[in-house]
Amino acid sequence: MTPEDILQHNPNVVSQAQRKQYFQDGFLTIPDAIPAEWVERLRTLSEQFLDASRRFSVSDNVFDIGPNHSTETPHVRRLKALVDRHPDFWAFASDSPLTEIAADLLGPDVKFHSSKLNYKWPGGGEIVHWHQDITAWPHTNYSLVTLGVHLDDVGYEEGPLSCIPGSHNGELFVQRDEDYRWTGSISDNDMAGVDLDSAADMQGGPGTVTAIHCRTIHGSRANLTKRVRALPLFVFASADAFAWMPPPSPTSKTGEIVRGEAARFAHFDPRPCPVPPNWAIEGYNSIFAAQK
Repeated sequence: MTPEDILQHNPNVVSQAQRKQYFQDGFLTIPDAIPAEWVERLRTLSEQFLDASRRFSVSDNVFDIGPNHSTETPHVRRLKALVDRHPDFWAFASDSPLTEIAADLLGPDVKFHSSKLNYKWPGGGEIVHWHQDITAWPHTNYSLVTLGVHLDDVGYEEGPLSCIPGSHNGELFVQRDEDYRWTGSISDNDMAGVDLDSAADMQGGPGTVTAIHCRTIHGSRANLTKRVRALPLFVFASADAFAWMPPPSPTSKTGEIVRGEAARFAHFDPRPCPVPPNWAIEGYNSIFAAQK
């Protein structure tokens, strides 16, 4: 759906002013959006899976294992395909205030795309370089949003997500190196033309939801604290947005309608999108592995 069409529908939990801000900036921070009971449940599950990772030594279809991982000191960068890891993750993605927020930003008919839980560990090695999401999983249009949920306080020192305002209306960059290998990040040459001084951090307390448009340039700095920052992320699409390449991180729920009805027609946005690798053939681990 187009922003103009979406704004014609009454919002559920996001105000009309906030929706307009989202479409203007390409991102939105919504404080106190998720009830404390859900936040605590998500935090508990996150800690349980982190503890379970001690039994593994290499990345697989569940864990993206970091270079410092050990039985004594786990180092997991990502819990993959989140909704397939525990029923409560899918319950949250399909029937919670999160889906109402998705509908406010995508229109009344919403489709689930993917999910993961990223762990940002202390230290300079946990930087996520500037990138745009949609070039990894292109669709017929750009009505997709990634919703993150803060499980704890996230301030400057925790290395919050940071976005470039208005970049969703600009160019989509080819996130590859000089040999055309996928990097999952925008090159320094391309970023030279981006106003980095305008970058805005997405800070907030537990229950804060971050919404990032699929074309928005974003990244995150190092975690300067001594604790890990866990961030579950859920991607939703308008029902009339259809993928035209295999998804990098498919789930058993990918493509399911979580609000409203399935689309009878596809919406095609004329703006071109770079073609990503064929993930069904090449495989995909995580953005952390790609950017290394």
